[in-house]
Amino acid sequence: MTPPRRALILVYSRIVSDPRVRRQIDWLTAEGWQVDTVGLGEHPTPAVDEHWPLADLDAHTATRWGSIVAYVLTPRRAAYRRLMADRIPAAAHEAVRGGAYGLIIANDLEFVPWVTERATFGAAGAPRIHLDLHEVFTEYHKPGLLWRVLTAGYRHWVRRQLADPVFTTRSTVAGGIAELYREKLGLEGMAVIRNSPEYVEQQPHPVDPERIGLLYHGLADWSRGIGDILAAVPLLEPRYTMTFMLTGFDANIAEIRAAAAPLGDRVRFVPPVAMTEIATAINGYDLEIMVYRPASANLVYSLPNKLFEATQGRLGLVIGRSPMMVEIVERYGNGIVVPEWGPEALAAALNALSADDVTALKAASHAAAAELNADTERAVFLATTGAAAPGIPS
Repeated sequence: MTPPRRALILVYSRIVSDPRVRRQIDWLTAEGWQVDTVGLGEHPTPAVDEHWPLADLDAHTATRWGSIVAYVLTPRRAAYRRLMADRIPAAAHEAVRGGAYGLIIANDLEFVPWVTERATFGAAGAPRIHLDLHEVFTEYHKPGLLWRVLTAGYRHWVRRQLADPVFTTRSTVAGGIAELYREKLGLEGMAVIRNSPEYVEQQPHPVDPERIGLLYHGLADWSRGIGDILAAVPLLEPRYTMTFMLTGFDANIAEIRAAAAPLGDRVRFVPPVAMTEIATAINGYDLEIMVYRPASANLVYSLPNKLFEATQGRLGLVIGRSPMMVEIVERYGNGIVVPEWGPEALAAALNALSADDVTALKAASHAAAAELNADTERAVFLATTGAAAPGIPS
């Protein structure tokens, strides 16, 4: 019996604002798949047929003591039902159990224990199940030492299931993370599917030697080097301007704005734009700054969306000694690596650049944009998941 050409994508995010998952949907529908989704929030896109939104946690479990009871005092499988499985609409359970899908894409660890339930996922045959582990498995929990201690047993139980043979294939976002999974869990042969956006046809914006535009766009999170960037601004030559295009919690954005206020007009803030508009919206800037101190494994091996968006925007890249980013810069010559962490080293590296240097970096990003785009990653995704249309090369 031919498996149905219908796919289910599971994701613990609002799909409408999740570029990686939006690309998965587009790639599958372009190959003739009917796509359903389970995730947070509203129906994400007309390309999705059925969307099942996750229900909120029940009022008791959402409290501090309720969550402690679930994570610490409740048997693992029962805890998972309370924390996650009961939030998945019954219709989604029934569709999977009834064999509606020929392909299932499980994004995020939150869905792993559900997918390993043989009563649901093994009763109706053997759909291909692909596990996309975006980041490092040890760091999906809430911050704080006490929380890590209380949830350690539950998290270990989830991690053990990553190697379950129910998963036909697996992928992650960077080679360093794939290697970490191999070392820690013995997960061999993980595909690397990077977070590259669609190719944008545009030219680099000319560099004004008297006004070189620096940019940070993305999450308002101090761990992303924003403190180092702000501290570097007073050390920069007057030819540099610094712009932030921030997303995330309003409170975090307000905190960063307040920290930048003493710098006056040397720092400005602009509103974020839709994901599909980022590359064109940032084209007028010159250099994107990404200096992520290695405070966690996810930051050590970070290969952020903004790196590829900046490349499509035809900006030069200014990065710290993050090995996955260094690989890109060394291969394509479209950025510089700041040799040490901290604002002094960042400012010195920027002040050493001439306008011609910046122009050359932007030109290298222009050349790299032809390869660092979603089409390259689409081919890897289709080959890994076996989702290419029959008889049509991916």
